[in-house]
Amino acid sequence: MPKPKRLNQVAIANATGVSRATVSLVLRGGHGSSEETKAKVHAAAEKMGYRPNALVHSIRSGKSRTVGVLVPPHDEYWKSVCFGIHDRLVEAEHLPLFLWDSEHHTQTAEQYALSQIHRLLDRWVDGVILWPEFSKHYAGHLHEFKRRNIPVVVIDHFVPGLEADVIESNEAMIADIIVDHLSALKHRSFLVVSGPEGLGWADERCTALSKKLTTVQESKVVELRLPFGTDLGDAITDSLRQNPSITAIIATTDNFAKKSYVAAHRLGLDVPGKISVIGVGNLAFSDVMSPPLTTINQNGYAVGRKAAQVELERSSGILTGPAHFFTLPVELIERSSTGVAPR
Repeated sequence: MPKPKRLNQVAIANATGVSRATVSLVLRGGHGSSEETKAKVHAAAEKMGYRPNALVHSIRSGKSRTVGVLVPPHDEYWKSVCFGIHDRLVEAEHLPLFLWDSEHHTQTAEQYALSQIHRLLDRWVDGVILWPEFSKHYAGHLHEFKRRNIPVVVIDHFVPGLEADVIESNEAMIADIIVDHLSALKHRSFLVVSGPEGLGWADERCTALSKKLTTVQESKVVELRLPFGTDLGDAITDSLRQNPSITAIIATTDNFAKKSYVAAHRLGLDVPGKISVIGVGNLAFSDVMSPPLTTINQNGYAVGRKAAQVELERSSGILTGPAHFFTLPVELIERSSTGVAPR
């Protein structure tokens, strides 16, 4: 198979009759050439389909203008995060390199994590953006970035010992909105359903909810932290069966809310007549659930854009000093899954 054709500046110089140095000067926007020469070079470059060699620019500048993104499109929220990252980096003339875990690789988890990191290092990335699972499982190897002064931004998770900026939804605001909404509906007995301990966003969300729920007079709170691999429907069903006084389920993601509907249906509990359910995420299915789910909109696109912006500012030296924590606002999307608590 023939090699790809790479049009270089020598071809433009030959076509225009000016020197290679002059062509280079004109194409990079330098001064010193006449307007006639500039017009001639640009016209020839456009006619011949010339594109600048980003690899050569990277070698000269020491900046690849690429950012490694270990953020998979896990669900609608994370897809919107990825879109936000992509759009902001492209606006800044940077190239996002998306990598994520694969179910089909044959390496051990540790080997695969290190190989993904090396893929990014070998391409001279200017920075890295991580999501919680990568930052957790890859924590033992993230020093590979730090030792090379490659800035790291983590979304919704804090990695102990790693100097990384963190972008997250405002967890205190999430807790305030949820608890204020449910307490206004006279709910006093709550089941909080969340992910496993040690997962950044889950820990912070549960902590914020627990703190806020203490402000509800005569409240009863049951917390259900579910490890990966747990049958969510069974676990929530068992918890409701053991705590029949619960009138509201606070699902820390819409996926947990969906399983809460399953559990309520098994026990013959009408939503919201007998039990209210509220989620977090405003995922695509939330408004077509029966009944439509009351939830918190996190605006993943804005989170992604902010993560990319912080990465750009770190790699360019605009943002300096110790790691920063950035929180983004959220909003309540009130639908039909929450109602006045039954007597």
